[in-house]
Amino acid sequence: MTKGRRVVILDPTGQFEYLLHVIEQQYTVLKTDACLQEEWQTVQEELFLRYEAEKNHRDENIVFYVTRPQSKMSFLFDYCFTHGCVDLSKPAEWLRNKIFALTGLQVDMENPRLLVAAKLSIGKDLNWWKRILQGLEEMISIENELLPFLSEPENYVRRLDKDVKRFFEEKLFEMVGQPYIEKPAETLAREIANMLFDKLLCNEINKEWLSFYHKWLDSNTYSVAIEKYMETYPIKANHDLWTLHPDHCFTCLDRKRLEQIALHFQDKRFLSDKIPIIRYRLNNSKASRFVPAWWSAVLTLLEFDIQPLNACDTIAKVVAYYTSCFHKADRAIRIIFESFLPDEVIVRPFQTLYESYNQALLHQWFDCAQSFHSDRHAFLPQLFKNAHPKTAVIVGDGVRYEIAAFVADELKKKYSIEQHVKMADMPSETMFNMSALYTDDNRLVPLHKERERLLREITGKEIVFKRLDAIHDGMDADYLALTFKDMDDVGEKMQLGALKLFSELESALIEKIEHLLNMGYNEVHLVADHGFVLTGILDEADKIDASGIKGKKEVRERFVRTEEKQEQTDWLLFERPHACFHYVYAAKSHRPFKSTGTYGYAHGGFTPQEIIVPAFIFRKDSDYFEKLKVVIVNKKDLSDVSGEIFAIKIQAASVGNLFVTERKVQIMLYKKGTRLNTSNMLTIRVGQTETLEFSFDGNREVKAVLLDATTREQLDSAGIKKSNTRDLGGLFLKDKT
Repeated sequence: MTKGRRVVILDPTGQFEYLLHVIEQQYTVLKTDACLQEEWQTVQEELFLRYEAEKNHRDENIVFYVTRPQSKMSFLFDYCFTHGCVDLSKPAEWLRNKIFALTGLQVDMENPRLLVAAKLSIGKDLNWWKRILQGLEEMISIENELLPFLSEPENYVRRLDKDVKRFFEEKLFEMVGQPYIEKPAETLAREIANMLFDKLLCNEINKEWLSFYHKWLDSNTYSVAIEKYMETYPIKANHDLWTLHPDHCFTCLDRKRLEQIALHFQDKRFLSDKIPIIRYRLNNSKASRFVPAWWSAVLTLLEFDIQPLNACDTIAKVVAYYTSCFHKADRAIRIIFESFLPDEVIVRPFQTLYESYNQALLHQWFDCAQSFHSDRHAFLPQLFKNAHPKTAVIVGDGVRYEIAAFVADELKKKYSIEQHVKMADMPSETMFNMSALYTDDNRLVPLHKERERLLREITGKEIVFKRLDAIHDGMDADYLALTFKDMDDVGEKMQLGALKLFSELESALIEKIEHLLNMGYNEVHLVADHGFVLTGILDEADKIDASGIKGKKEVRERFVRTEEKQEQTDWLLFERPHACFHYVYAAKSHRPFKSTGTYGYAHGGFTPQEIIVPAFIFRKDSDYFEKLKVVIVNKKDLSDVSGEIFAIKIQAASVGNLFVTERKVQIMLYKKGTRLNTSNMLTIRVGQTETLEFSFDGNREVKAVLLDATTREQLDSAGIKKSNTRDLGGLFLKDKT
């Protein structure tokens, strides 16, 4: 800006009008109207503009933006010479001269492209111009701009200057190999997406397109648009399913592949060609969000090795094989049931394959049945008698081994785990096995409250009993017994309809175990009363007929009770007196007896899936780098608080280490397990003290829990009580109430 505070920009063609919004950020801009053509109109306009500048903006920096040639100017003419003038009458020539003066580089661009570059240069420095002129960078990076364009095509181009829009669209047409024509942005975007899908399905995609596709998949902001384009993409019915690029995004084609595998599941040559393709997609694909999780279950069943079972000639060896290997097959078939019931085209072949493995397992298992004995009796009393403070035990109902193994596998990355097993008793039902867990004298204790009372009595410890879903950060019991009945409840009520809920319950179990460890519990035990079997698609002929039993009987899906001893020799006999019955029989099969009610989920029988149950211990490893210690330092004051408002003072250790100098923390207030208030997250540093104020909100007693705001680990807690002393005008009187 000149000393006279006035500059005239001559732009008769209006090519640089796009710069006004930039100039207006620093200067006052007064501009002429390009629509005025009559001389009296332009003269009057310039007079008014000059008057406006001198009267209202005398001490301001003024830029006159003039959209007519200098020869047609009147009252603003002398400003061009007495103050300053930027003549843009020949915009391309002016740009070339200016760029050369600043960079020393000759400009070889054609005029239209040069003017587009000028518009794109807003917000960039001279180095950008140098890279453009030297061919080191594209004026528009399709790699960076394509994703926002595909996400919202119309909105994206609407924001562009018309020349920049044309230039950008020309680049896109060049990308898809088409000559430029006017077409809606939505249409062009869909053509680009369709071309990408074509290349993926034919596995003819070059490095540039694949890089763009992977970037699209990885984008948290723009990847959601992929599914929008997939919905309308026409997939050819006769497309070769096995030539797809491994990173393709069409799960519908994964399902068609699976249907072919199900059709040819006994064709070893077919499978030998296809399994490597599936394994590569499952293990190496960058399109993981579009790779169905059930592929892992499919591979488990297709590649399962049953041969080691031949060496299992004792029940201990069968148990070891089951817990190390076979439970993975149980999980695999459950995932397939969950994903594809009632689609028999897919389920039947894999169910047949699984049952062939299971029959081999059951053959070895039943051969060793005579040496079976349950070791569940008085398990919980023994556990709690030997337990140290801060021990939590999750007592699961119907948590079979494969579920516990999955939970352990998910948590082993962060915690140490001991995976033990126990053997449920026959019949493997809740009432009998829960009683055995809690007592040591073979008593049948059907009421849960009575079992809890007996456990306290036997152990002599103050055990707190809760539902697993009721735990919260405010709990500080030394010994917790937590019931987790959800698995058995939903299984019995919904049968195979509960399949999808099992995965949700697994996630909840993982979350609760981690929560307990972060609350400060040193050990979290997971035990179960029994497992369960899934019968999948079942024909009437698959069911076992128990009509030939003599005497009084009770037929359940997985076992039969009788008053008399039967001559039936191919069933397992257990002497288990109950009510008027003396014997329990279990079939040497996972097939159900013909009984009333629905089929699908069951327990009570004698298969590894029902009898072998988890007894896992989860512990929190010491952190490699110790975290900054933070505690509540005014606990004594908080035990007797006058008034409605109280302050919690927290303090960080005065010494940290090279890696730990601060910690993010949060305080939560509880009243009998109900959360009342939560502080904002705050960062506390070495040696620092922070004070946070709260209100009793009408309560006389609350509990404060100090948490690590990131891991939710419980760092400290304090009980807070309102004082019985009331302050009355400076006189302290004892509250007799």
